[in-house]
Amino acid sequence: MVKVVDPGMLSTIQDLPRFGLARFGLSEAGAMAPESFREANWLAGNDQELPSIEVTMKAPRLLFLAPAIIGLGGADFGWRLDGKVTPRGEGFSVRAGAMLQGEYCRQGLRGYIAFGGGLAVKRWYGSAATQVQAQMGGQVLRKGDELSWIGGTAARRCQETFAGPAYRGSYKILRVVEGPHPELFGPEAFALLTAGLYRITEKSTRTAVRLEGLAIPCPAEPMVSAGAWYGAIQVPPSGIPQILGPDHPATGGYPIVGSVIAADFEVMGQLRPREEVRLGRVSRETARQLWKRQQDWWSAR
Repeated sequence: MVKVVDPGMLSTIQDLPRFGLARFGLSEAGAMAPESFREANWLAGNDQELPSIEVTMKAPRLLFLAPAIIGLGGADFGWRLDGKVTPRGEGFSVRAGAMLQGEYCRQGLRGYIAFGGGLAVKRWYGSAATQVQAQMGGQVLRKGDELSWIGGTAARRCQETFAGPAYRGSYKILRVVEGPHPELFGPEAFALLTAGLYRITEKSTRTAVRLEGLAIPCPAEPMVSAGAWYGAIQVPPSGIPQILGPDHPATGGYPIVGSVIAADFEVMGQLRPREEVRLGRVSRETARQLWKRQQDWWSAR
């Protein structure tokens, strides 16, 4: 068992997405930086992605009441175990009585703490993912919470990380495909979307990454509410796009000019406030190939 001494800024239990509930108004939730989530699980010895702790901006402080195997993935929080710097790129054993803590993230925005065998938490409709806004599923960690895990794994070590591009460069690139409502926009809309830099605002959440930058001409007439998804790029009346995250509303009345490809969700999930991002157009076929390449990389581990 592990006790939450300090929950940090926003620490939640996340799991694989929960599909099939959009007709009831609930999005899929799940890890916002899925490759870091996968990395942490792999390092902890798990052969599949299991419920773990998603950490945002500021690290929690955890007191281990029992021995555990853990893996740390994603952003660099300067993790320390009993005051000693933890190894990067490898899972490790934690003794009972040890304290794991970190700082504000040094690069990126989100990290994951995975436990050997996964956290022993109740799944709701097949997943333990936390939908923060709706307060459904999983759990937002609070001071004094105690969590247990299954155990029975051996730690792993990896010499390379999949998520490197999420942290490099003066600005980040999100690759996008054209959206389902081209008839609602002028012919120049998608070209404008991919023409310049956007800046991430402090209003960004798991629901949507809020941008500031070049406005896109928005349809004058309101649109009938339609389905929404993780990665959809909506254009509200202000003309400033916003990118939906895993806690997105299931439907929305804003037209969708494009969509971030699934292979770039990791980069999107690590975008920090005030960081700049450029949107680059790709074809749907290229998006499928990039997704397959990402899956093949993990299959080869």
